[in-house]
Amino acid sequence: MGVIMPIILDLLYREYCRARLAEMRKQLLIAAERFEALEADYLLSDRSDDEKAAHRRTGHGAPN
Repeated sequence: MGVIMPIILDLLYREYCRARLAEMRKQLLIAAERFEALEADYLLSDRSDDEKAAHRRTGHGAPN
């Protein structure tokens, strides 16, 4: 029993760390998606009213 307990604790700790890393990666992906959405909104707000209307209609910017 003296050898089994440290092995079990090590296994539980490794699983806990794996789960925490997975959660942190998920949070980073969510944060990156939010940043990209905010950046797109910011870039859209810099456009003229005509470009904004064209973007809303087509999903693309006004033709050059």
